[in-house]
Amino acid sequence: MTGDSYEMNTNRLSRGGSLFGSDPQVQLRTALRNNDFATFKKLVSYGAVDLEYIYQYPDYKTCLELAVSEPNKVEFVKLLLQHEVQVNKINETHGAAPIHFAVENGNVEALAALLEDDRIDVNLKCKGNTALLMAIKKIQDIDDERERELDLFEDIVEKLLKAGCNANAPDLRGVTPVYSAAKQGLERVVTYILDYSKDPIDLDTYKDIRGRTARYYLQEAFPHLLAKFDSMSESEDIIDVDKLFSYLSRHEEDNFIRDFSKLVKRNEHRSMLAANNGSNTMLQLAVDKGFEKVVILLLNSGADPNATCSGNTNRPIALACLNGYYKILKMFIDNESTLFDCVNSESLIQITVKGMRSALNSPKVDFKGCLDLLLTHPKMNININHQDIKDNTALHYAARNGDSDTVLELLRKGACVGLHNKFNEPPLADINVKTLETYLDECITTNSERPSDDDYEIHIKYSFLVYPNNSLENELCKVPLMDNSNNNNSNPKEYDAILAPETEALLYMTRNEELRPLLKHPVITSFLYLKWQRISSLFYANITFYSFLWLCLILYIILGYGVEKQQSDSVEALNVVTHVGAIIGLILLIIRELFQFLVSPTRYLQSIENLMEIALIFVTGWIVSYDLAPESTKQQLSAVAILLSSAELVLLIGQFPTLSTNIVMLRTVSWNFFKFLLWYCILIIAFALSFYTLFRKEEENDDQIPPNPNKTGQEEEEEDFFVDPGRSLFKTIVMLTGEFDAGSIKFSTFPVTSHIIFIVFVFMVPIVLFNLLNGLAVSDTQEIRADAELVGHITRVRLISYFESVLIGKMYTKPLKCWSWLPSYIQDLNIIKPQMLCIKPFARRISLFPFFLPKYRIIVKPNQDNRIEIPHAESLGKFGDDYEDIESGKCCFERCQTYRLDRKIVKNAKIVINKKTYVSEFDEIKNKLSKYEMKIVSLENTLKKVLQKLE
Repeated sequence: MTGDSYEMNTNRLSRGGSLFGSDPQVQLRTALRNNDFATFKKLVSYGAVDLEYIYQYPDYKTCLELAVSEPNKVEFVKLLLQHEVQVNKINETHGAAPIHFAVENGNVEALAALLEDDRIDVNLKCKGNTALLMAIKKIQDIDDERERELDLFEDIVEKLLKAGCNANAPDLRGVTPVYSAAKQGLERVVTYILDYSKDPIDLDTYKDIRGRTARYYLQEAFPHLLAKFDSMSESEDIIDVDKLFSYLSRHEEDNFIRDFSKLVKRNEHRSMLAANNGSNTMLQLAVDKGFEKVVILLLNSGADPNATCSGNTNRPIALACLNGYYKILKMFIDNESTLFDCVNSESLIQITVKGMRSALNSPKVDFKGCLDLLLTHPKMNININHQDIKDNTALHYAARNGDSDTVLELLRKGACVGLHNKFNEPPLADINVKTLETYLDECITTNSERPSDDDYEIHIKYSFLVYPNNSLENELCKVPLMDNSNNNNSNPKEYDAILAPETEALLYMTRNEELRPLLKHPVITSFLYLKWQRISSLFYANITFYSFLWLCLILYIILGYGVEKQQSDSVEALNVVTHVGAIIGLILLIIRELFQFLVSPTRYLQSIENLMEIALIFVTGWIVSYDLAPESTKQQLSAVAILLSSAELVLLIGQFPTLSTNIVMLRTVSWNFFKFLLWYCILIIAFALSFYTLFRKEEENDDQIPPNPNKTGQEEEEEDFFVDPGRSLFKTIVMLTGEFDAGSIKFSTFPVTSHIIFIVFVFMVPIVLFNLLNGLAVSDTQEIRADAELVGHITRVRLISYFESVLIGKMYTKPLKCWSWLPSYIQDLNIIKPQMLCIKPFARRISLFPFFLPKYRIIVKPNQDNRIEIPHAESLGKFGDDYEDIESGKCCFERCQTYRLDRKIVKNAKIVINKKTYVSEFDEIKNKLSKYEMKIVSLENTLKKVLQKLE
């Protein structure tokens, strides 16, 4: 490295200008590549580099692995070995150790240096191959320079055998070194195995697909060597790890049990339990192949149920779940040492559900049993809503598989339907509508009393809407939300873990046409009813505040703003009051809108109503703060302010569920009109320009025109309607409504052409287009009125969801597609978080979980005026006196309230219960018919036997 200069100063290596940069690791690799041993030795000797550092693309190797992979680097290898670098470490990327890299690249000198190291393990496996077997297999891949390469690898084989490499160690398929050498006709290699092997050589264990063994190929190629191999064999076979692995690979379960049991009796099995073949441990391989007897033998012999290897990081229990082996899974659950935590970021439930996609028809496979065991066994405490690296839950995978039974089972155990993955998809996106409806029906149960009894109860469950971080169990592990002692230094993470948007799943249902009808299900409507009871006070307070602002603004504009004449004292006083009221209302409006904007700017700006409110703020601010504007400006500002404030009030009142249908009709018809006219505007503009060209007045010199005393200013103005394209377009739009005023149009200039075009206009636009728009409006109105109930539910969901996004400040959905081009950190930007401000009581106020409904269900008493009872949680004694609030789910004021469920919701719930009862009666009849059918079949068989005997 001519461009580098090094100086040693107090054990510190300083570098001058370097052609390769200042990173010592880069310089070390460069010195190795350039055979600059002096520089390499300085870097290594002075400790300036990490010798175990793994270089990234394109090598992904350590310095020793690079040195043994390249020729003429033996000095570098020896130097690294002197500094005791790891020689037996398996490279995670390549799955090989230094000895394998040396053999693969035919580096005899480097291999010899490695074999001289006392620490080397010559029997390490690379993807199931020992270095010896790898060298023999490399011979069959030689194409060019056969003789030289053959001598090279034969020397490698000799060195490995002399170093004690096991000549019986097979690969993953059971191929042994002697089989590979005999099949290739390598007499020299076979002789080396015969001369240097310390153990008898197994010639008969491995058989290829044609049933041929190593003995067969030796008999054909080298019969004179066969007797020597036979003389080496002993009366008692040697049982080693490779032999046991070969049994498992060849599905010889009984042979494995026989030989391993011999080792157990001789107490020689301990070392075997932790062994691996580079890809699996014995327990992993036995589980993966479903060998139940082998698994129980290994576990009873002391095998670690959680052991893995570098080639396979899946724990054995995960392999049992992935393959659906119920009996093997139960063995692991019954084992006291088994761990049940996540495997590679996936829970055991997720692994089981994912395995169902490739399920095989085998008596051993029982995915349903495995899932039931994981969900119900007392030892299992697996989070059913655990999210993997892609934020998918087990319910995501079950829904994608289209497995309705698994989806129902997961939902019954508390799986949340609203958790979004990294692709912003909840499980609802793939759940079948019928499946979800079936589960919702199951959420409605009774207390088995007769419907006419006073104690008759309807139980409604909402556990499928509870987010995993929004449960009472999670809450009891944290500081209470309303704990005053921690107000000064509250932890935002704890706040986030307590509250979550509860209507996020329902909001997704409003956007999905298939799921939307389920919003009318009594489970959903009762949940929305409870949410509305929690949120209605804030809604009414918002309407009251805005109505006050609107009234003050309107009165101030009409009575005081821009009025120049002298007014009475009472009117002047009223003007002052309304002016002050408008200022106060404007300040509150600014605070409200600013807070909503800072909570989520992108979601705020994508709402047209919010943009209207921003415009209203600017116009109102101008009106109440600047009274010296010209009269014309005041008139225009007043008109705009009245329209904006009134429109906003109408939209705000329209959020009330009973009035929402009218607002939806207004929005739908307006939007459809706009889309329709956006296309037909080409035709309207064409007619406007045609009228302009036909009816425009040619410019004339005023001095040449004699004055006409009979011509009035009004007539002159009417004649100028088509004087330019802009006025012509305005006149055409007015004519669209049927207001032609044909008397003001001069047809005399082009009588034929102008009359024809005007008649075509009358037919196409006022008659056809205008009536088409009316028909479109009637159709939209009828459609909305036909499903007014569903429209009301959708509006309520959106309103509640908006309140949650503002007060909780945490929404799982992404902004609309129009913002997708922005970076994700801008889309999810939160300038402030609600928990930074003192609005925690409001956030808790609108939430049902975990405080108001600690058990995620309610009890309705239909025969006691539909009174709602909330089941209490079991007291755990964590918070002492403060626990009362959490247990009851109510504050002191709320205990005085009595909630009553809407009669229509109760009626629909009874219909669902009756339908379930009817279904069960049908099933009972079906079962009886099945029994009768079996009896008839039995009688037929008996009669046949009797007839046979008679004959």
